[in-house]
Amino acid sequence: MAEKRGETEKLINNYNTAGVLEVFLNNETWYRVTTKDFRSFDGKRRITEPTRVERYNPDTSMRTYEYNGPTFLWGTNTQVLDTRGEGKILTGAYWDKAHKISGSRG
Repeated sequence: MAEKRGETEKLINNYNTAGVLEVFLNNETWYRVTTKDFRSFDGKRRITEPTRVERYNPDTSMRTYEYNGPTFLWGTNTQVLDTRGEGKILTGAYWDKAHKISGSRG
């Protein structure tokens, strides 16, 4: 049997991952991002989600709120306590390893 390699740790998400996750870049506009990028972004973050979910009813009101939860290093559960609001993704050794592998694939 083959050995499992790679991402084996379940990432902590203290928010609704089914909502629209957005970050504020360059003090200009909001950009939609993935969960990994959202949880490691050091800046303004917001989530847009429906106020209620009703079967077979696509017409529902949406609510948008700013998310002020914890910030983690990208791809890990290592919480960053000293955030500065620089508006960038907080990276670490895991980020470097993942991007080295994807860069070698062409």
